[in-house]
Amino acid sequence: GEVIVTSSIEPGELDLPDLPKFGLTLTLPSELKTVKWYGRGPQENYSDRKTGAGVGIYQATVQELHTPYIRPQENGNRTDVRWAAVYGDRGRGILAVADSVMEFSALQFDDRDFDEGDRPSHRHAWDTRPRGHVTLDLDLVQMGVGGDTSWGARPHPQYRIPSGPYRYRIRLIPFDSRERSPEELSHQIW
Repeated sequence: GEVIVTSSIEPGELDLPDLPKFGLTLTLPSELKTVKWYGRGPQENYSDRKTGAGVGIYQATVQELHTPYIRPQENGNRTDVRWAAVYGDRGRGILAVADSVMEFSALQFDDRDFDEGDRPSHRHAWDTRPRGHVTLDLDLVQMGVGGDTSWGARPHPQYRIPSGPYRYRIRLIPFDSRERSPEELSHQIW
């Protein structure tokens, strides 16, 4: 009835650049359109943009978690998350609990919709269209936003993710909120 996923990276002797983030991505049915989490919120926040976001239990729709920047880019992240639940109108869904604090986003877009790649085609917010599913990112860590001295400035060193070994575990638990709430289930994990 539940799955434990261990995710790790061991770069060895490779001299790799900083990582943008380290985590897992799941594709969920579009019927799972409500998100509840215990972490920072309610607005999006990143490691270097989180002091104004208090820790608490929040709830929003997947559509509300999206921040439509004029140029499509990474958005909707929440930090210092202890657990996140995504569920549908009937109260059935999936609960994610990491063995440490994590970051997450749940959007109607794929991660690649925010990456211009080699052939830019998503130059404006209206160039992207919601997908027929929910993309749930469950990250151990994500690089900060940066840009505090100009739009091109990199994040400060403490908000970067240097190449190195990383490991974390996430427990994925199906639930029915009519039987047990995500809050109740999260207390019995780890």
